[in-house]
Amino acid sequence: MPLTSRQMLSIRKALDLKQEGMARLLGVSFVSVNRWEKGHSAPYAGIVDIYRAIGAALQAGSSPEAIVEAAYATREEFLLRLFTMAYGKKRSAG
Repeated sequence: MPLTSRQMLSIRKALDLKQEGMARLLGVSFVSVNRWEKGHSAPYAGIVDIYRAIGAALQAGSSPEAIVEAAYATREEFLLRLFTMAYGKKRSAG
């Protein structure tokens, strides 16, 4: 199911970010966030996954501040932290 412009706007507002801040968090341009939220275009699948993970992390009880703070790490570390907040700790095999 596609992510709607309203859902993207809601997630950004839940993080208390302006479009510029959301663009930095996602690693895209401000223009992209602006166009997505106005429904003029849609993000590619990888960005949709990040939006969905942010929404899941918020629903799981992670604070908006913790999510934004995680974005200050390297991209790989940010994604690991975000997806862990959203979907739980990685389980080891064995």
